[in-house]
Amino acid sequence: MKKKSFSLIEVIIAISLLSIVIITVLKIKENNFSNINKLNNINYDTQLLSIASIYINTKDNINKHFYLNTLLDKTDDDFNKILKNTKIFKKSEIIDTKKIEIKTISTIKTNYKIKDKISKNIYTFKIEDK
Repeated sequence: MKKKSFSLIEVIIAISLLSIVIITVLKIKENNFSNINKLNNINYDTQLLSIASIYINTKDNINKHFYLNTLLDKTDDDFNKILKNTKIFKKSEIIDTKKIEIKTISTIKTNYKIKDKISKNIYTFKIEDK
């Protein structure tokens, strides 16, 4: 009666294939975590730009730089540190003006940007009597 068993080469091949599969799965998991972190950072920066667009007056300061802590007065020290380190660049330009009967309608494009991270355009309309 002959006993069937695995040879040493078969065991080494099986272990190497399993290790390749495990390494591939771990790499995919690591990539997913890095993508989630990038999306969270983009979302966080977008929220900061939204805060800036609400609190910066659109009539004044056409092309200026702001730190968010100058716009908001927060007592929370940790949040205040984040706001202090966040510099917002604001640039506004009138891109179109139309005269309709006795009113003038101007389209203003305002670009809010945090360094080279994220940029957001907001369009506003200004209606004036002649």
